[in-house]
Amino acid sequence: MTTYAVTATRDGDWWALVAKNVAGREVASQSRRLDVAEQVIREAIALVLDVEPNAFDVTITPVLDQVMVSQGTLDLLGLRRTLADLSDRARRGTPRAVAELRGAGLTVRDVAELLGVTPSRVSQIEKQNAPGHPT
Repeated sequence: MTTYAVTATRDGDWWALVAKNVAGREVASQSRRLDVAEQVIREAIALVLDVEPNAFDVTITPVLDQVMVSQGTLDLLGLRRTLADLSDRARRGTPRAVAELRGAGLTVRDVAELLGVTPSRVSQIEKQNAPGHPT
């Protein structure tokens, strides 16, 4: 699935949303709040591509500068993005790790301790990834 990178830049009371290289074009829209920015830019991109809004992915990067907020706040925002990315990678890799560790003979409790989750979560992951389990 194609992912479009979108920048969100504050412009007065609005966020200016810009996706570059959408079928060779720049697609722009605006929203008052970041929590609705994805929906707004998806609709704009879908209109240009003549597809459904869920036919592609978007990543929105808010652009702030030191004029708006301190360097400490900018650093914190970067750390939180990094943490979210690492958390997502850990979440996606956990089922494989559970299978490998259990396959190596470790108990459910040992696997839970190693992964920092509860034993019931390990069991749940095993059941979800069992052959024949509906996904």
